[in-house]
Amino acid sequence: MVGVFSSTTARSAVTAIAGTALAPLAGVRMSYLVCHPPRLGRPARLSELPEPVDLTISVPGQSGTLHGWLFPGDPHRVVAIGHSIGADKSFSVSYARYLVEAGYTVLLFDFRNHGRSFDDRSVTGFSRRFADDLIAAVAHVRAMPAYADSRWALYGLSMSSFAAVHALSGLSRVEAVVCDSGPAADPGAAVRNLLRQGMFPLPDLLRGRPAADVFAAVFGPLTAIGMSRPRPWPPAPDGPVAATPMLFLVGEDDEVVAPDEVAALAAPFPRAQVARIPGAGHLKAMKVDPAGYQARVLGFLADTLGVPETVS
Repeated sequence: MVGVFSSTTARSAVTAIAGTALAPLAGVRMSYLVCHPPRLGRPARLSELPEPVDLTISVPGQSGTLHGWLFPGDPHRVVAIGHSIGADKSFSVSYARYLVEAGYTVLLFDFRNHGRSFDDRSVTGFSRRFADDLIAAVAHVRAMPAYADSRWALYGLSMSSFAAVHALSGLSRVEAVVCDSGPAADPGAAVRNLLRQGMFPLPDLLRGRPAADVFAAVFGPLTAIGMSRPRPWPPAPDGPVAATPMLFLVGEDDEVVAPDEVAALAAPFPRAQVARIPGAGHLKAMKVDPAGYQARVLGFLADTLGVPETVS
């Protein structure tokens, strides 16, 4: 028994030492992958939607372009939908579908380093860079004659909810913002929760202590630097954010962006409302209650953008 115990103890010690030695490098690598994720390469799910107009979107100051889809509806009412970190615009098709059916023009696009959009090997400032992508996508469609006088809503999902709120300071004439599963008053807490919930796959070597602690100590700060939260954050309770009607939807069981975090961010803004969805986790609100979720969003958009003329 002593020999077996000694052998097991020795293996555990070697694993702990090896994991602790690798943890800093793994933390650096994983923090980079947050904003530079592997491309999914999954097929688009467009069978229940009309054929979109393909868009090639230039971003000021960048040599590469973003790829987008435009689903024409009422040209006077347009909704731009983002996607979550590590996903692409095909992730947002289910959100686009009910808006297209309601008659809205819908814009989907891939953020940089996602889907069919360009590679950006920068290592800092991605909260601003992602907001710049959303601003560029809206500007591209606004430059099209049919949409020059459109009323706009921004629809952010998880990561892109941060971009939607941040982009308000760089856009004019945004009539509404819808955010699902974010943003958080403390973005660092959301990153830590992503790690805690196992959304960043870690090898077994890094799951035990002290390796997990070393990994977290490197990953957390570097990810915060990579995202470089906007200043100020949460946004100041004045200017375009305060003036814009905003609907925040968050699952009561969301363990990535806690409902209280969303409520804390929304609290200073007089035109913001928070809807807590019972039984829903992160980005699961529409799956838990599709009819209720869609009715709430469509009612909010009807109040802010108006009912699309094609279905009025």
